Amino acid sequence: MPRIKEHIILPPRQKPSVDFTFDGKKLLAVPGEMISSALIANGIHVFSHHHKDNAPQGIFCANGQCSQCTVLADGLPVKACVTAVTPGMEVFTLRGNPAIPCAEETPEFRPPEELEADVLVIGGGPAGLAAALELGGKGASVILVDDKHRMGGKLVLQTHKFFGSVDDCYAGTRGIDIAARLEQELSACPGVQAWSNSNAVAVFSDRRVGITRDGAYILVKPRALLVAAGAREKSLPFPGNTLPGIYGAGAFQTLVNRDLVAPCRKLFIIGGGNVGLIAAYHAAATHNSPGHPRIVWAHAEANRHDVHGAIDGAGEQLRHPADFSVAALDVGEEDDVGALYGEHSRRLGE
Repeated sequence: MPRIKEHIILPPRQKPSVDFTFDGKKLLAVPGEMISSALIANGIHVFSHHHKDNAPQGIFCANGQCSQCTVLADGLPVKACVTAVTPGMEVFTLRGNPAIPCAEETPEFRPPEELEADVLVIGGGPAGLAAALELGGKGASVILVDDKHRMGGKLVLQTHKFFGSVDDCYAGTRGIDIAARLEQELSACPGVQAWSNSNAVAVFSDRRVGITRDGAYILVKPRALLVAAGAREKSLPFPGNTLPGIYGAGAFQTLVNRDLVAPCRKLFIIGGGNVGLIAAYHAAATHNSPGHPRIVWAHAEANRHDVHGAIDGAGEQLRHPADFSVAALDVGEEDDVGALYGEHSRRLGE
């Protein structure tokens, strides 16, 4: 897929200049780009094959929450959507379960650093940022941790203007600008430490929380723990739902709005609520760029008959994952998408 060179809102990204290989083929990535986005920008959508049936798999959430995008990078299994390409990196398709790497020497164990804080906030999205700012402004010592390279959560993917109350949620302001504003306010709050690229990996019975940060393991003992880890992409269970080219809304936003990568030529949206409409808006924002996603059908109301009509309307075009992507959004659990989708999802794997 081509990179998005013209976006009506976002400035162009740097040109690809980082050399790496995938299954021995030389490719280029943008500095700091995640493996998944670099592969899709180079027309590669299959990252692994499932250990049970050898079915191809690609990204689904692009947020590090699932493991569909796992690849082998320099000999280690990693999630491609949260692992940045480094110069000379050797990436390979994962076939089946990865082997456990052998340790050449016994690792050295050291007592971890221990810290205390009034409040530990897990999650640097809009809720976590707002909580940290409110608490820090009242004099509390706060540690805010997030597993991404910058704070803001889904805000950094949202180019649309928010609606609702100006006072409560910055209505009329784009999500990317809200994230920048909150980050700026956070940097001016002396009582808050913001740790990016950090993961809370354990909460122990003695009220300590284990956090990995920049390769180090730290124990934090807060007086209060506030979990603001955000939502997860909702997967629709149907035959073939893990095939490449079937994304959650967040993955589509990540590719188009953060990394300026066009994941498909045609886009079929299931779900016509605010998320589905916003995804269509994000696709339309790239309309001046060659190879931009073209919406061929947007499912307006999530009920059985409408889903059936949507799939029938687009069925002949569901053939190659490189040409067509499905964003399954806003569809309730009661909607029998799987029964309606079986034949067409099979075609995606051909």
